[in-house]
Amino acid sequence: MQNNYWLYFLALLAGFAFILLPVAGTIFAGLEPILAVIGIVVVLLFAVIIVWKALESLFKR
Repeated sequence: MQNNYWLYFLALLAGFAFILLPVAGTIFAGLEPILAVIGIVVVLLFAVIIVWKALESLFKR
């Protein structure tokens, strides 16, 4: 699998966008806690993936 770090970084930014998404006053206002949880999970997941890939390439022979 190709290591596409830009894709991981952009997914991390998308997670932050889910956390900070202003939905107050819209039809999706009830989904705000769910969107925040999805954003937090995405940010944590892709942060771990980026660190893992960086360590993997650092210790690669």
